[in-house]
Amino acid sequence: MGENILIIADKQPLTAAGIRFLAEKSGNFDKTIEVADKRELHQTLEKICDELIEVVLDFDLFDFENLDEFTAFSKLFENAHFLFIGEHFTEEVIHSIAEELSANIILKSTDLEELSIALSLTIRGRRYIHSEILDLLMSNNTTTTVIKTATMNSQLTHTEKEIVSLIAQGKTTKEVASIRNLSYHTVVTHRKNIFRKLEINSVYELTRYAMRMGLIDLTEYYI
Repeated sequence: MGENILIIADKQPLTAAGIRFLAEKSGNFDKTIEVADKRELHQTLEKICDELIEVVLDFDLFDFENLDEFTAFSKLFENAHFLFIGEHFTEEVIHSIAEELSANIILKSTDLEELSIALSLTIRGRRYIHSEILDLLMSNNTTTTVIKTATMNSQLTHTEKEIVSLIAQGKTTKEVASIRNLSYHTVVTHRKNIFRKLEINSVYELTRYAMRMGLIDLTEYYI
């Protein structure tokens, strides 16, 4: 069984020290490593590619030029779970991080308890959305939208609703197939039908839908 390793990619010494303290206190990690730049991060990830890895990345200060560069980088290390930390995030950036990267997000303004929870969930491959960010995601809900999604919800079968819940929790198609005892291709078909019925195009939109319709327990996101 491999080790649980936390990599801290943060240029602020105090923030890095706080994250290290919480990680050691939690007992969820066997080793904590701090890296100074993306080159060192790349080299470190290459050396420990067989372990279970969590990377806490400072969105504002680390030396990736943009999300596109980081997206290309992250695809090289699919065994790593990423937790983005920053001062603020636009809805466009949230969409990109949650949808394209399937990464977690937390604000630096969070308290230590929430940060500890985010660290714990991320290493286990669970989804985490900071409460203020969730408020932003939900802020576009209007009465018309709620009525429309409620109507769409009635069109989903029981199995489809369960699959929506699992996907919104961050489960991959392969994981959904295993949990529901279905074939991979059957889940792919269900997923296509769900997206068609709900008139959506991304997991990001599916997660918002699941939250609105109560198909996931919002305590999973520690609001």
